[in-house]
Amino acid sequence: MGENESSVRSLCQQDKNMAYQKVNADQRAQGHSPYLDNDELQATALELEWDMEKELEEPGFDHFRLDGAVQHHLGNSQSPDLDLEPIQPSSSPKGRFQRLQEDPDYVSHYTRQAPKSNRCSFFQILKVFCTALILFIFGIVMGYYALKKCPSPLTSQERNNPHVYHEILKEIKAENIKQIYRDLLQFPGEDDVDVAMKILVQWSSQGLEDARLVNYSVLLDLPGSSSNTVTLKNSGECFYPSGQQCNRETKTLHNQDLLYSYAAYSARGTLEAELVDIQYGTTEDLIRIQAITNVTKKIALLKLGQSPLLYKLSLLEDAGFGGVLLYIDPCDLPKTTDLDDKAFMVSLNSGGDPSTPGYASIDGSYRQNRLNLTTLLVQPISAVLAKKLVSLPEDTAQKDSCIPLQLPATGKKVISLNIQSVSTYKTISNVIGYLKGTVFPDRYIIIGSHHNSLNTYGGQEWASSTAIITAFIQALMLKVKRGWRPDRTIVFCSWGGTSFGNIGSYEWAEDLKRVLQRNVVAYISLHNPVRGNSTLHPVASPSLQQLAAENPSFLSEALFPVHTTKTEKLDPTFSLHETIAKLTGQVTLQIANEPVLPFNALDIALEVQNSLKGEEVDIPQLLTVASHLRDTAELFQSDEMRPANDPKERAPIRVRMLNDVLQSLEKSFLVHRVPPGLYRNILYRLDERTSQFSVLLKALEQCKLHQSNETIQAALSEVLNSINSAQVYFKAGLDVFETTLAGKK
Repeated sequence: MGENESSVRSLCQQDKNMAYQKVNADQRAQGHSPYLDNDELQATALELEWDMEKELEEPGFDHFRLDGAVQHHLGNSQSPDLDLEPIQPSSSPKGRFQRLQEDPDYVSHYTRQAPKSNRCSFFQILKVFCTALILFIFGIVMGYYALKKCPSPLTSQERNNPHVYHEILKEIKAENIKQIYRDLLQFPGEDDVDVAMKILVQWSSQGLEDARLVNYSVLLDLPGSSSNTVTLKNSGECFYPSGQQCNRETKTLHNQDLLYSYAAYSARGTLEAELVDIQYGTTEDLIRIQAITNVTKKIALLKLGQSPLLYKLSLLEDAGFGGVLLYIDPCDLPKTTDLDDKAFMVSLNSGGDPSTPGYASIDGSYRQNRLNLTTLLVQPISAVLAKKLVSLPEDTAQKDSCIPLQLPATGKKVISLNIQSVSTYKTISNVIGYLKGTVFPDRYIIIGSHHNSLNTYGGQEWASSTAIITAFIQALMLKVKRGWRPDRTIVFCSWGGTSFGNIGSYEWAEDLKRVLQRNVVAYISLHNPVRGNSTLHPVASPSLQQLAAENPSFLSEALFPVHTTKTEKLDPTFSLHETIAKLTGQVTLQIANEPVLPFNALDIALEVQNSLKGEEVDIPQLLTVASHLRDTAELFQSDEMRPANDPKERAPIRVRMLNDVLQSLEKSFLVHRVPPGLYRNILYRLDERTSQFSVLLKALEQCKLHQSNETIQAALSEVLNSINSAQVYFKAGLDVFETTLAGKK
């Protein structure tokens, strides 16, 4: 069965910044009024009075004089020539009424015209009074209609009202997503920058503010001018990765399919060697093979799945293999798909521009010479070619049960593997757009997907995910135009260079590393959202397990040609797209608007304890620290999160400090060094079949391979330090709360 996926990654979790509320409170204390702000005449009068008051308070104003006042009577000229002496900066300001009391000659610096008569003064006063009355009435009328026309800003309680969420989500409609999807696919350009510009125009047309292109020049590994080949030395037959013979006509094949059936950043050249079947490349498979043969410089026949590809390749490289033929066993493919004769593309890049590892590819950056990221010659092949290599007829009937492919134990197969690719620097583009929050604009919820950057390879899921995001933007901006805004800033991202190893997202993250570490609350991914038409499988980090459940798959590492997965066949009415869009929107709105972040500390503690179950990792120190972590998390959740979630007990200072803690819940579990292909967050499991820490499982495998405990000891130390760090973090949060509340009492 296929699956639909919407994933939520908790990168940092959130911070309550009360500066905005303090500024508002200060402004209200200074006398700002929305009624006066809407009355232009009164506002102008207030500004003028403020300027005059400021000038009168300057020291030395009593020396300020009108030079023409002595020689000319003010009443004889309508516009006297004013020669003003400069006013010195204030060091000890005084009000004008205080000066009048201290300096009895203060008025004598001016020559005023004596009043003509009491009757004249009466008419002047009456005239001024009538004018002021008319202006006052006019101001009230203007203010009334201005307030009636302009809606007042929504309160925080109104912004996170579920009714508001419903109004936004009901605007997300399947027909809109379908139209956006078709518009994206009609775009003829195949260049990354061209596709990104198309998305930018779409997002900007919806009213998304501050949308821009962010470009990076990165090192890409592209196919050569001719396809890679696999040749059977026994028979001399030459095959393309798809399984079609090299000497046959290829008119029925797409030329791009021939060229793009490759592994980006593989080693290059030609290798002639014996083919060795290692199945999925597990530790048991390698131990079994190494016990019966020398694998040095041989070519492994490897199935995709069960473990991350990069991790399995690292084991093969350490074992001494020289090359790898990579395929997907037909028994592992959904029965609704027909991909037997299709080769695919994979990337051997763990993330980012290979020439700038760990830092952004900006102008002036040092470029390292890293043309290939492995010593192995790696080539993906179709299931059809795999069957030929194991001498299994192509038309083998599969009735009730599927028989996994396996190379016969008897006889040797020697093949020649030829791999050619070209490394070149190209520009990739990210599209970044912001919907600024009103209360905490420096706290970001990021929604990301990727756009097509490898011609037609990788399927049409990029258009699916982009259409879903665009439809969500459209629904949000309709509400924004009516005066609504989220509390926290929502950042929409479309990444370039994803098929080469998430290059666009990595480079942007490295470029904004300090900002993102401090400000990002959560990351919501829409990569490949619609994979089938049966069940929904959201994936989330441990602190967000209440919003989703995990279900990763390593078969998604393969990118097939576009014509093999027609999105409109999977979801002709686009109702699945609408469901994914609304689910994504609901999660985003909750995280962006809830006063207390919807992150669960106790879920993390339970995840830690569950990951320590099993006889292989029964370490007393780990179990003890995990128990302390659970006790502290329970106390934290009951004593701090419960009252903060109750509006009657909610104190602003408590909420702000609580969100500071929640934002960084999982940072304690981030480690610097992990095996290739594994998550840096040690809480993220490899798949739904395993519950143990992935770093411990892989360390145990290394121990079996190398007959050494050094790897497992290092992994145990990493896990122990992470759990203890989380325990200290929660305890410090509790201590801060207790100290603050005690001080207030």
